[in-house]
Amino acid sequence: MKFLRLAFYVLIAQLVLSGCAGEAVEETSSSSSSEINFDAYLGRNASTRSEVTDNTHLKGTEGNSGFGVFARYKHTDGTISPLMLMNNERVTWNKDQNHWEYTNTRYWPSEGSVDFYAFAPYSDQPKLVSPPNKNEANPTCIFFPSNVSPVDLVWANAKDQTKTEEPVKFTFNHALARLGLDIKANQDLEENGAVIKVKEVKLYGADEISGVFVMAGYLNLENGAWTLADNDIRWFYTWTPDGKVDGNENVNEKDGTVLKLSASQLDHEHDIITNDADSYIFIIPQVKYFPFYLQITYKVKQGDFEEEVTVRKNLLDVRNPPGDPNPSFSFEMGKAYVFHLKLSLDPINFNVTTKVEDWKEVKNETMIL
Repeated sequence: MKFLRLAFYVLIAQLVLSGCAGEAVEETSSSSSSEINFDAYLGRNASTRSEVTDNTHLKGTEGNSGFGVFARYKHTDGTISPLMLMNNERVTWNKDQNHWEYTNTRYWPSEGSVDFYAFAPYSDQPKLVSPPNKNEANPTCIFFPSNVSPVDLVWANAKDQTKTEEPVKFTFNHALARLGLDIKANQDLEENGAVIKVKEVKLYGADEISGVFVMAGYLNLENGAWTLADNDIRWFYTWTPDGKVDGNENVNEKDGTVLKLSASQLDHEHDIITNDADSYIFIIPQVKYFPFYLQITYKVKQGDFEEEVTVRKNLLDVRNPPGDPNPSFSFEMGKAYVFHLKLSLDPINFNVTTKVEDWKEVKNETMIL
């Protein structure tokens, strides 16, 4: 029987810009010319896959569909009014009348201008606040605890807007980094007659039950900048074929979450496994300086031979040359990262070489019986 050496490596942690062209929305409101109305769409780099915040989600009927709007009036001399014109006003899509609408109608001031700030998916929790150790007169940040709300957060603004009959247009941008993965074999499994069954893939910190990323921060709706705010909660992540670990599919807000793979095995009919469409990780942009690991447990079967293997890769080694004294891995806003896991099936080849040694002559040796 031929035995297989099961080698694992991450070929590349590839930075992939997600999505397709933005879908401009031409609908306008038929309301009076002095009423403030809105128009919104996702920008050109926005992903249109399910379970992310896209145009369909913004216009949907789910509990967090639509977007929240803050608005401040600015006097002609540039001073900003301390009173909010809008304070997390929810804007939703009316499919019957084909326009965006909101409850507490506001009107354009006769002079001066208005600065608008928006975010989605909608939540009634965000307020405009200052990050810690800052005391801004007119803050433009919202606090975002991703462990409480693990969503694809998007943001937009429209500043210095003046009275118009046209709606205020928002072009939303992704505020987070998105992580996904795919798994392939680097040989034709049909030729080898082998099947690879994936049990689980894990992403974790110092050990298998240590979390990875800072999960809270302040997003500035003025410019998209983040200020990290460590809330002492970090998750580790597990992908399995059925989205369960030991029968459990619940999210543990403190420790981690279970995600789903698109399939359970690689064979001659299935050459790739990916994370499921609703099983991406969305993280606040940040830089990792300490080791963190991607680990896969899988079983290979070829004929009567079967073996389960667990192997892992320090992801700092993926993004940095060997021997780098200061390795790091930067996760940037609005970018999608795909970890490519490639499993190699190579037969172990026996190679025999001969080393000839002289027989050593033993003299005057005393043998004790």
